Parts: sequence; structure tokens; C-alpha cells
Amino acid sequence: MVKFEGDELTLEGVDVIYDNVMVYVEEKEEDTSVGGILFAKSNTKSRSTKPSTGEVIKVGPGRTAINGELMEMDVAVGDYVKFRDFSGGKVEIEGKKYSVVKMNDILAKF
Repeated sequence: MVKFEGDELTLEGVDVIYDNVMVYVEEKEEDTSVGGILFAKSNTKSRSTKPSTGEVIKVGPGRTAINGELMEMDVAVGDYVKFRDFSGGKVEIEGKKYSVVKMNDILAKF
């Protein structure tokens, strides 16, 4: 999913491979819904959701098509994306948590 050079894992030294996208997901604990409904603490513990929106930080070169040509990626650095819940892998770099997801798991960009 990612490769890096050197002794330490830094954002500058990380490259995303194939059709993977590195997304910075700010994990916040929210006590209210979009409609303003306040959830009881017992309900929020039972809801097992994972943040699935964030800012694109790094983009891989793309996937190779059957004819050998490189397919272009549909997102760019700086885009905000929504991806499938529970998709991708987590990686922590310099104290920040990122998700690395496949291009196919990205549902929307905005």
C-alpha cells in the first residue's frame, strides 16, 4: 500500500503505490447527529462506526490496464473524499493517523 525510504517513517519519505490513495481522516467524537439529536453515551458505544471522509494527502500512480497502459487516478492531492466504511488500512506517520484506501473504494469527491 505504501513504501518508504530511510530509517524513520515520515510523510515526505512515503510513496503510495498502485491505485491507492492516502487520506487524512480527522477522528472526532460527536455526541450529536446532523439533525441535532443528542445521543446517550450507551448508544454511542454500541455504534461501531469508523470515520470515512477526509482530505487526500498522497495519490498513487494508478492501476495498469490489461493493455499495459497506466490508468489515470480520479482524485488529486487536496480533494476531500468519502470512502466505504471500514475500507483501507490505517497507518500512523509522525503522530497523525491516515487511511490508505483503494481508488475503487472512494465513493465521492468534493
